[in-house]
Amino acid sequence: MSENRKTMSSRSQSLIAGGLISAAGLFLSKFIGLFYMSPYSIILGGAGSENLANYGLGYNIYAYLLMIATAGFPFAIATLVAKYASRGDYKTVLLIKRLSSRLMIALGFTTMIIVILFSSPLAKLMMGDGNSDISVTRNVLIIISFALFFVPFLSSIRGFYQGMKEMQVYAISQIIEQLVRVGFLLATSAFAVYVLKLDRVWGVYLGLAAASISAIVAYLHLKYHDRTKLRELKHLAAKQECVPNKDKAELIKELIFITVPFLLVSVFGYSDMIVNTLFMKSGLLAHGNTFQEYTTITGIINSNVSKIINIPQILAPGFSSAIIPHITIALEENNLKLIRKNIRDCIDIVLYIGIPVCFCLFLFSKGIYGVLYPAGGKQAMDILNLGADITAWFSLEALFSTIAPIITSLMMALRLRRVGLRNLLIFAVCKVGSSYFFLKWLGYPGLVVSSALGYTLLISLNIYALTKQYHVQWVYTLRKLAFIVLGLGGMAAIATLFNLFGINGYGGSWVTNFAELAVVGLCSVLVYFGITYCFQLPQLLLHIDLTAMISKRKRG
Repeated sequence: MSENRKTMSSRSQSLIAGGLISAAGLFLSKFIGLFYMSPYSIILGGAGSENLANYGLGYNIYAYLLMIATAGFPFAIATLVAKYASRGDYKTVLLIKRLSSRLMIALGFTTMIIVILFSSPLAKLMMGDGNSDISVTRNVLIIISFALFFVPFLSSIRGFYQGMKEMQVYAISQIIEQLVRVGFLLATSAFAVYVLKLDRVWGVYLGLAAASISAIVAYLHLKYHDRTKLRELKHLAAKQECVPNKDKAELIKELIFITVPFLLVSVFGYSDMIVNTLFMKSGLLAHGNTFQEYTTITGIINSNVSKIINIPQILAPGFSSAIIPHITIALEENNLKLIRKNIRDCIDIVLYIGIPVCFCLFLFSKGIYGVLYPAGGKQAMDILNLGADITAWFSLEALFSTIAPIITSLMMALRLRRVGLRNLLIFAVCKVGSSYFFLKWLGYPGLVVSSALGYTLLISLNIYALTKQYHVQWVYTLRKLAFIVLGLGGMAAIATLFNLFGINGYGGSWVTNFAELAVVGLCSVLVYFGITYCFQLPQLLLHIDLTAMISKRKRG
């Protein structure tokens, strides 16, 4: 049995390596998603169009429902797979895979039917009675409901590979799904609008249908990979010495017991997305914005800025995916020292990478928005200024929504689920209770302020719980955070220096803007890396030692 374990663990990565691989895959998929919106928005009628707003609205609802449908079971599957694989019980691992696939098919089908049945009431709730967009919104909900059938099943297979620490497979699956989605979205919507001369709303419908098509293709890729992995597992199962857990009812009960907390985490933890959608219209109109301004702001946030802030947010699902198997094994071994190390490593690396990325979104908001979403016409500069300002504000939300889910995942994995859910409920209540007030008072920045208040409370309560339960010492984390802040100061200084010479990434042609943004961005990142390298942060967190690398190359 020990030999079997060694065989399965020989390909596994450390927590940091697994998190970085997963995050890299998600980054590439999100990076692909960043650039399709510029041509796609032209197909739908340009920035500020109702079609673009409808697509953003529909996709945000889809993303929220998808998180609810997929966050519970995949993490539970990963937890159980890691648990039984660490014991050498590969027969039970195979049984979990079969059971989880069937359960996720049932969950996906149920979710799809519910969304279809309630599509009309939901459309009226979001758009208001008598609004001409109700039928479009209803159609949007029906189309995205089909994706809610396919994607949970896909996620169950990803959860299996996550539990086996096969993060390369997990990451490649994400990239394939995004490539197919973007390719199908652009090709079919352009064909429908420009060749078949259909109404541009068909571009919205086909763009949302792309989620289902891409999920099917990604599923076929994983099934192809299954052939090798399942053969290996069956070989190990045939030689295992321990008695397998063949009680299906017990395994299903265990799956549900782990799933429910993760499911509630999604409902409450990502409630800011749905709350923003529900209160956006009434809050902005109460603030004094016109309906056209509301449409423009909503389109920019949902279709453009939400994708920009996804860049740092990928660290959350990336490391959350890597956390589960490592924490599960450490708990199984009752290794408190390793648990504390995993907690600190996970949070430290997310802070080291996430904070400067969010700061870049703030520093270069105008250049980033202009390069990714160039606008033409008389209102181009107004759209650019508005998009840049929204991006700058939402860079703060990006920071909080990157850090908070990581800590919440740690709470769930470390069996502090009841406390974690209580804290998430407090966050959700805070968000619901303050969103309309801050929207009415501040306008769209109110969304960020309400989220920041809720996230600050959530993070503080969770950190306190982790400290109390596992006696985690945060002295070195705070010290690293101080060095990170020094690095941010260097980034700001470089950006200011370049700006004095007119190199800021906007105001010229697209090519010039892109080149300037690339130069100033790269220099800022290098300065950040250089400053933090002097304080040994990359060496400690990323195991990057330039001196050793240079010496090794010279010897070679």
